[in-house]
Amino acid sequence: MQPYFLASIALITMMLVFAITQLEVTETHLMPYLEKSVPYIGAVPTTEGLDGNGILVAVIDTGIDYTHPDMLGFGQNGKVVGGFNFINPNQLPIDTNGHGTQVAGIIAADGGTNGVAPAVRLLSYKVSEDGEGVRSELIVSSIQRAIEDGADIINISLGVNKTNDAIDGAIAEAVERGVIVVVAAGNDGAQQSSIGSPGRSPPAITVGATYNNLTSSSVAILNINDVPYVAIPMVGSAVPPDPIESRIVYAGYARESDFNGLDVTDAVVLAERGSDKPGELLYFSIKEKNAADAGAAAIIIFNNKEGMYYGELIHNYTEPGYTPRIPAVSMSNKDGLKIINLLPDAEAHLMFLHDPDHVAPFSSRGPTLPFIKPDMMAPGVHINTTTLSGGYQAVSGTSYATPHVTGAVALLLQQHPSLTIEEIRSILTSTSSSVIGQEGSWEDPHNAGSGRLDVQAALATDLVVYPSILSASITPLQRTDTIPVHLRTISGDTLERVSIHVEPDNGYITHEITNDTVIITVDERLQADARLTLTYNNISHVIPIKVHHSNGTIHATQENGGLNMEVSYPEKWDFAKITLSSRSGETYETSVTPSRGSFVKVFDSGIYNMQAEISVGTQSYTAYDSILVDAVSENKTIWYDIIIPWRQVIIIAVLSGILGVFVVFVPRRSRVFNV
Repeated sequence: MQPYFLASIALITMMLVFAITQLEVTETHLMPYLEKSVPYIGAVPTTEGLDGNGILVAVIDTGIDYTHPDMLGFGQNGKVVGGFNFINPNQLPIDTNGHGTQVAGIIAADGGTNGVAPAVRLLSYKVSEDGEGVRSELIVSSIQRAIEDGADIINISLGVNKTNDAIDGAIAEAVERGVIVVVAAGNDGAQQSSIGSPGRSPPAITVGATYNNLTSSSVAILNINDVPYVAIPMVGSAVPPDPIESRIVYAGYARESDFNGLDVTDAVVLAERGSDKPGELLYFSIKEKNAADAGAAAIIIFNNKEGMYYGELIHNYTEPGYTPRIPAVSMSNKDGLKIINLLPDAEAHLMFLHDPDHVAPFSSRGPTLPFIKPDMMAPGVHINTTTLSGGYQAVSGTSYATPHVTGAVALLLQQHPSLTIEEIRSILTSTSSSVIGQEGSWEDPHNAGSGRLDVQAALATDLVVYPSILSASITPLQRTDTIPVHLRTISGDTLERVSIHVEPDNGYITHEITNDTVIITVDERLQADARLTLTYNNISHVIPIKVHHSNGTIHATQENGGLNMEVSYPEKWDFAKITLSSRSGETYETSVTPSRGSFVKVFDSGIYNMQAEISVGTQSYTAYDSILVDAVSENKTIWYDIIIPWRQVIIIAVLSGILGVFVVFVPRRSRVFNV
């Protein structure tokens, strides 16, 4: 098992600085908070002096270096008040790798730099010594130990790129018992469906990574023959003022001799990382200089092994007087070899953007149906944080995006101790800022969830929106989809006027509001995803609408503590596998045929997302839908807020004029914090 975080990303030791406007921090900012990312997400200074005081956060990682001045020690008088060493139970859970200390600093550093919630207390659970591997049973044991030790929040910045039922089950148990679990999406992007456990766990808040802020982020947009490719600007790269459009020329390892006989004037040079000669050191700076001397307009250096990497032009071994002159970007080995096969007919379009609200190339993507993951994004590139031996380091990865959200959860719990888990998810995701795709429009929710964390908006709002991501299902038998969105105030005040805006505003989405519910109707003519924006007291809540078009229709009706399941398809079909999943982590599977339905007993109330894989000859097609389950086979405690009377309920209610929303709130566990 490989940790997401450790495999790829802690390579960056310098911050990108470009000659553009600096982010201003108010005069009340007296401490050097994580210089860029924490002010950027609106966490400094927080309203009403919120700092996470009284909140206990468990960090499941490589341990924490509690000797770091910003960690204030171990035990009753320290920041790290307890924990357990699962690697060596006879020793304290001190970090000897660095990753856990970096994660902990983003959450709670309090000294030379400040984290998002500098007054929280930490529990350190060490499940890896060197960061090269983590056993799943140790993650499970640490989650169970965190529950027993009274953690309010669990941060897990590690995982696998596949499903692990034991880990996901432990998270579901933690959430059912009132502990909020925040997890990393993983660093296996930009491939689709690359989120594994625990990132795909429905009850967890899953976090992907965007860039940092305007002074430390530059995004490369690369298209070759009109096909997009992932390219990452190297640290110190020259930034072109205008897009570069030119032919691509392959120059081997970009030695000076490799350019002999090549015409690369105004071309984009493609070169391989490293060298094929033992002992030869060809730094990125040397390759860039040779390409620039030969007249190239830019250089792409693809990896000499599998995967992506992060390159630096400015480093300790840079030649005296060296200044980068042309844009230099890194690329994966796979993509580099693909481009070589396109030559000589490859044309590049390369431009740089100073916009932090882009998904970082390494951030894992969905879909992880039936639920959309990641839930949200946070800065995860060039994050300066605490590391071993009392120092600081700039690091990148979804591991470091995750603790930004963990810190925000701590601030919300300090401000509103009675918030439920789903209320917190709703507030954080719906108040998030839009994440921008390469084409300039908002990013697909499967890549970026609801958007990038905005702590200031989350702490200022008095509105809770359910759900914070909508999923519409359009089929030949269901040409419109009606989705209710429930609203309530945190303060308990009467809900005043809410303004509603739908994008695109083309008439394919209609809405009406009745008391505290907005009824959204999606028409079959809507082919692309959309967004619903609800503005209340000058704070906007943006809700992505994911539209699924399929030929198959799922029919589910409640009866005797279960669901009768059937499927329709316009062509002759053989059988279908149906999966029902609840936000609490409960999953049920069954199969049906054209002549035989299925009855599924369910044991948890709440909203179930349904996914059917319909077999038609040698092909398989997917259908989606949702249903409210309010009559189960056994009485069980429900942690999930039942907030959405689904289609079968809402249509009847609207027609009868007696629209009602049944809400069950199970508060977070109350506890006395003792050290």
